[in-house]
Amino acid sequence: MHEQKKLPKRSISWRCRVFVAALTFVMCGCGKKEASNVEKKTGKSEPRFVDGSTLVSAKLPEIKINVADEFQFVGSFPFEILGNSNEYPEQYRDRAVASGERFVFVKAEGKKVEKLFVVQFEGFLPDNKFIYNYDFSKAMQLGSNRYRHNLWFYDSQKNAKQNPGNEGAKTRNFLIDKGYILEDEFMMSRFVGLASPDRKNEIIIFYIEMLRGQLKQPLAEFEKLSKEDRSRIRKEFYERSKLSFSIKE
Repeated sequence: MHEQKKLPKRSISWRCRVFVAALTFVMCGCGKKEASNVEKKTGKSEPRFVDGSTLVSAKLPEIKINVADEFQFVGSFPFEILGNSNEYPEQYRDRAVASGERFVFVKAEGKKVEKLFVVQFEGFLPDNKFIYNYDFSKAMQLGSNRYRHNLWFYDSQKNAKQNPGNEGAKTRNFLIDKGYILEDEFMMSRFVGLASPDRKNEIIIFYIEMLRGQLKQPLAEFEKLSKEDRSRIRKEFYERSKLSFSIKE
């Protein structure tokens, strides 16, 4: 048996001193967490929420995104990213390296989706040293942050089958579970920004259109178009994506 250690007796005067110190601590507000600007302005303490057509994030990053009125918020869901790709060391296989949350907005005719607007908040877990090592030297300025931009025209359904655990597949399942009907092929405009100075967190804004519904042809036919026509379509799509949201400081 281990020897049981006796705790020293504390006098009543000691307890009184502790009580007075604690009371003073509370009354002076010491140790009270300072509310974020978002909390001060809205009175809400949730890290992130949707108010009408505005997505509000109180941290990582602190931001307000006004989403175009054509979209309806349908919900959010959490996710994890496993270290199963070649960019991570073998020791992280089947282990969560990052986690986040997706907020999903839809424009639909009935339940047939025409457009999606998705905001992803993501961060590497504290138990690893990974960072988002992007080059932002040529990134665009949106609000007080800089964002890298990319366009993709791709087969979302095929990607979901090949990578059933990724965020895209989870978004498809999230919407299908709510009764929405999605096309297989998407047009996606993506804006990526850092969400913390230490590069451990990022924010990604997606504007997505159903490819066949917009172009009246499948991806295979789009790829047969001339370089000039493809470039024109991409540019027009990019301009539409910029009109889908605004960042409110």
